[in-house]
Amino acid sequence: MPETIHHSYMLRLWRERSAEPWRVTLIAVAQPNERRHFDTLEGWFAVLREQASVERGLNDDWNTTYCTPSESS
Repeated sequence: MPETIHHSYMLRLWRERSAEPWRVTLIAVAQPNERRHFDTLEGWFAVLREQASVERGLNDDWNTTYCTPSESS
């Protein structure tokens, strides 16, 4: 029987002002001290698409290609 693979996240969406784009903080439930920050929803979507399409074992580390530098919450 194939092994089930899943990822659990807590997601925070916010905007500084109503005219500005949504920003995202993504926190992996298994690693609550490690946070990923995104300036756009498109960056966040790209990482989720990547997570869903990569073969098992290749997406264990959080790829920061689409992330912004770490920010305090």
